Amino acid sequence: MKVLAILAAAYVALLIPDFANAGMLAQAQHYKGLHEVKNNKTLRAALGINPARTPWCGHFMGMVARKAGRSPPQSFGIARSWLRFGAPVKLAYARPGDVVVVRTGRGYHVGILSMLSKSTAQLIGGNQSGGVRVSQFARGQVVGIRR
Repeated sequence: MKVLAILAAAYVALLIPDFANAGMLAQAQHYKGLHEVKNNKTLRAALGINPARTPWCGHFMGMVARKAGRSPPQSFGIARSWLRFGAPVKLAYARPGDVVVVRTGRGYHVGILSMLSKSTAQLIGGNQSGGVRVSQFARGQVVGIRR
């Protein structure tokens, strides 16, 4: 039964076209540079929450997924819930546009992969130093990748 589930997940991961991932990456880039305080009205309208008072990386991802025609997971406002989005992908097969969940101290963070090197994963996401920006995370912090 587990083998069938793994094969089904791999099949789905291969079937989801690159444009779906590229769509999420492109949507996220539209908001690059916005800050939770300086651009509070804009982000509040887009996210439906006050980003200056609420952890909002998951909310940002939910908005990006919907704008790209994807369905966010239940409880999308919680970064760890993105481990149930789409299909799992191994780190070796990650590509730009994939959703990446990372461990940050005692919590989790979610963003969209923009680049992967031998030592880091560059993610674009919300609530990264208070804004939408590209930040680097060590590959060892990566908890899961979804497509």
